[in-house]
Amino acid sequence: MSPNDPWPPTDPQQRRHLLAHLAHGYFVEGLSKVSLGKKSNLSRFQVAALLQEARETGIVRIEIAVPLESTDAALARAVGVERLVSVGGTQWPADRQDLARAVAREITRVLQDGDTLGIAWSRTLQFAVDHLPALPHNDVVQLAGALRTDDTTADESPRLFAGLTARSAWPLWAPLVVEQADSLKKSVEIEVALRRADALDVAVLAVGHWSPGGSTVWPRVSEEVSLAAARAGAVAEVAGHLLDAHGHELDTPVGGMIVSAGVEQLRAARYKIAAASGAERAPAVLAAVRGGLVNHLVCDAALRDELERLVAPHPWPAPTSFPGRTP
Repeated sequence: MSPNDPWPPTDPQQRRHLLAHLAHGYFVEGLSKVSLGKKSNLSRFQVAALLQEARETGIVRIEIAVPLESTDAALARAVGVERLVSVGGTQWPADRQDLARAVAREITRVLQDGDTLGIAWSRTLQFAVDHLPALPHNDVVQLAGALRTDDTTADESPRLFAGLTARSAWPLWAPLVVEQADSLKKSVEIEVALRRADALDVAVLAVGHWSPGGSTVWPRVSEEVSLAAARAGAVAEVAGHLLDAHGHELDTPVGGMIVSAGVEQLRAARYKIAAASGAERAPAVLAAVRGGLVNHLVCDAALRDELERLVAPHPWPAPTSFPGRTP
């Protein structure tokens, strides 16, 4: 779609995508017509008319028919994951809260009573925790230390489980990046929490790209260390761990500065739900999939489209060298 094309679109396929997006936001996520209008560059009255059109044309029935669901399923098979959920669209890009809500829905979809849930730290995952219901039958473990970022406001807490109700919660009272991390991980509080990650059923992770703007870890270490890791082949960063394009964990000085559950602990989870956004993170996501750290992916439209472009000629096989527990 070019900038000169009409909006709302008149092309039938593009219009159906817009109608489904608005219907899902309004009827499933409970967003207001005003907020949907702001996100989609429409007036409140246009949103109301389009929602009515969605009902009249059959997109809204007992359930909402989202056109991207079938293509997401096809892309999941090509990427090598069990499930892929994309949020937003080209003309209505998803924001961090949209991604967080989708992650929370995925967690509640797979989590069973008695399961141990592990959540790594990122701003998106911190918001996702806020959207989770009470989990009175689940133990919850923080998988990586916290970081403040440039857009963290003064009144926000870096505590991941501050508003969560669970059977038990095991926070990591440490930053993600710290000098002499191995010594800190020997403290009783940190050691006990990390040991709980030995029995993960569901691991929720964020995938970063190893670049200055693609990972919150990059600026926390020296430029020399960051560049050396890049030269060693680092592509992806997951809970502080660096992976090459084939999904192998790299042995770099960064590893000795990270307070996080180990790759083997993360890989052993039955469900590995990963959140990522932005086209630039596509190579990192593929690396994490190859490393056995992702089997459920929640992403935005930009990342989804780039993944489709990358895997269309040569779909990535499902990981076989790093099997986790089977569902």
